[in-house]
Amino acid sequence: MTTFKLKRIFPVLMASMYFLAVGCDDKEYQTIEELDEENIQAYIRQNNLSVSRYKQTDLYYEVLEPGTGRDIDFRQQYPIVYTIRSLDGIYVANDTLSASNRYADFFGYYPFGSSAANNSIVERTEDFKEVIKEVLQKTNGKIRIIVPSRLLNYGRNGNKALGIPPNASMDYVITVHDDFEDYEDSVIRQMIERAGMDVADFEKTDDNIYYHVLSPGTGDVITADSTVKVNYTLKDPAGTVRDSGEKSSFNLNGGVISSWTDVVPKVRKGGKIRFFTPSTRGYGLEGIAASMASPGMAPFMSLDFEVEVLDE
Repeated sequence: MTTFKLKRIFPVLMASMYFLAVGCDDKEYQTIEELDEENIQAYIRQNNLSVSRYKQTDLYYEVLEPGTGRDIDFRQQYPIVYTIRSLDGIYVANDTLSASNRYADFFGYYPFGSSAANNSIVERTEDFKEVIKEVLQKTNGKIRIIVPSRLLNYGRNGNKALGIPPNASMDYVITVHDDFEDYEDSVIRQMIERAGMDVADFEKTDDNIYYHVLSPGTGDVITADSTVKVNYTLKDPAGTVRDSGEKSSFNLNGGVISSWTDVVPKVRKGGKIRFFTPSTRGYGLEGIAASMASPGMAPFMSLDFEVEVLDE
């Protein structure tokens, strides 16, 4: 009886398996190009974007703020800040007060041609910066560039560590500033306000360092050649503590960044001071490379210090 049933069922199963196999062979799968284009077009519609395709590439762009400054030149340096957002909103990296979403080097290297660009997730394609140069044309402007996932470093697989999902096309919003001085002054003012303080309470040096004496101190006078023992905290533009120390000794003549030499002598020993310094008086355009001993400093990073000079 069992044998009879198996004989009856087996041909039916074989026929069903054949039908399924034929059906699978006929199924059409989306290519990565088709998937990227579908996701991008849906994003454009959902957000009512007025974007255009750049020439014959797969990049889409929209000028958000026309440039009003100098002509963008591959041979010049500009402070560039940007926001990156995956089209599904899962991955977002903000600009301005972030330590990573910034670039400072010759524009011809952007976004992958130098150590300053090591945070870029864009694969090697000259079209990305060509859009900025040829469409935005001038500094002090802002442009959106939508990049398909296949032109990104993480493409099909995404990056779990960074929170980038698979097949994630990205929406870049890029601002090319005219000069570092004006840009950093605006960043420092934002830093002060974000820290819950009033810019009006701060004095400003000729080199655009903002400082506020929290306590003048009653001890010995401090000079630019003094060696001081301090408690200090250093924060980045986002308010994250990057360094700190207690009873740390520094010589103000060459043993510290130059902003300390100018600002710390504004209090006596026993005093405390808060100051915000532009990168020109900190670690410059290059910043400091990360190492085992230090998280490093990003290019043109404005710095937030609170320093208490011990009366010892």
